[in-house]
Amino acid sequence: MLTSAATRCAMHMKNINKALWPSLSQPQIGHHRFISSSPLLMDDNSGGESSSSNNGDDKKEMIQRWMKWNTAKTWKYEPNHDLISKIGKEGSTSPLDAFRDTVSKEKRQTERVGRSWSAKELRRKSYDDLHKLWLVLYKEKNMLLTEANLARRHGYMMIQPDRRKKVRKSMGGIRHVLGERKRAKIADHKLYLEELERVGALLEDLDVAAGEGGSMEDDMHNEATEKLEEDKI
Repeated sequence: MLTSAATRCAMHMKNINKALWPSLSQPQIGHHRFISSSPLLMDDNSGGESSSSNNGDDKKEMIQRWMKWNTAKTWKYEPNHDLISKIGKEGSTSPLDAFRDTVSKEKRQTERVGRSWSAKELRRKSYDDLHKLWLVLYKEKNMLLTEANLARRHGYMMIQPDRRKKVRKSMGGIRHVLGERKRAKIADHKLYLEELERVGALLEDLDVAAGEGGSMEDDMHNEATEKLEEDKI
């Protein structure tokens, strides 16, 4: 839609340039060429004609009218109601269904959604279960943001807006539980390193003691040998 609008705007501006400023492509003395989406207003006083001011006003009015049309066609949001009505319906295979509430409005108004997940319940979940639950909550968050944006854009109240708070609280609980497990892992690793250091110090002490004991045995053996030699003499 934006590409076609931009193409129409470019063609319209080209026609205006040909009709009003045929010599705009030639360099003008005392004028600067700026990069802009609208053509520059030319100075008509150099011609010396009596109707120069009227022509300038007409040109300015035409440019302002064209710019207003360009802004309205380029930036105005025009929703495709046919495409929006098909999203979330039975039998629809559009990937955009993940961003819309598939539950009917009548059922959503009569039935309340459940509460958020508590930290006590999340602590009993494994890492895989927490990962799957996070993905489900993330998709739910995107869907609720889409529904809130559509409700604000079309001017109606969103059904059960407290669902966003419940999803946000559940995702915060998952972060809290994962943070607890991370801190516990770090503390266990520190204890493991301290235990390794303590065991290494004990082994070094045992090696020193074993080395000292061996030297004493050698001295005793040498002393006994010398005594035997003296007795033989």
